Amino acid sequence: MASHDIYPSLTGAMASWREVEVVAQNISNANSTGFKEHLVSFELQDRGDLPLASSYVQINGEGADLTDGPILQTGVSTHVALQGSGFMMAQAEDGETLLVRSGELRLDNQGFLVTNRGEPIVGVDGLIQVPLDEQIDIAQDGTVTSRRGTGQEVDTTYLGQISLVTAAEVESLGGTRYRAQGEIQPATDTRMIQGALEGSNVDAIGGMIQLIEASRHFEIYQRAMRTSDELDERIQNTVRG
Repeated sequence: MASHDIYPSLTGAMASWREVEVVAQNISNANSTGFKEHLVSFELQDRGDLPLASSYVQINGEGADLTDGPILQTGVSTHVALQGSGFMMAQAEDGETLLVRSGELRLDNQGFLVTNRGEPIVGVDGLIQVPLDEQIDIAQDGTVTSRRGTGQEVDTTYLGQISLVTAAEVESLGGTRYRAQGEIQPATDTRMIQGALEGSNVDAIGGMIQLIEASRHFEIYQRAMRTSDELDERIQNTVRG
């Protein structure tokens, strides 16, 4: 029969490995536009009524740190940096509505405003299309207008307004794409800065330190499990002898 102490060690190793995965993903996206650091927390459960172990480690919660990243000026008219807790909405190929944070937008060959993956940005009144050869302006509230002409002969046309939304919880789909959990609501605390991008809010140096610590914890739990197996084998050999 296995020693009881192997079960807390096993759950501890699984928790440490999950932390390694999360932190490694964060570090790999330290230079990704609009990326939000993923956080995971654990808690120790003490259950004396369990038949095989009195304590174990489980995930307490996972989510994204939605604090703002640094502003990076690009001068590109279709680029927007988001400040605040909100997201833009984009339409996936299968029709699903996604929440996106990266403001690295562009115009496709039909003039529609799309993400860097080619997913159309959803506006308050639908998709946003920019006429050929017209300049684009994006206000802080997401209002999109176009300009034609120069000097006093400038004609301005309203094209739509980018939807800025939030949700009680969001599920990460990888990178800067999310799925809303629950009702989507207008984001009243979010503004856009045209001609700029929001950098990742990941602290790469802090992440490296956290990765080393999590890796060491995983190794410690592995050694504990090996020691438990060795003790089990000795006990069984003693009983058989």
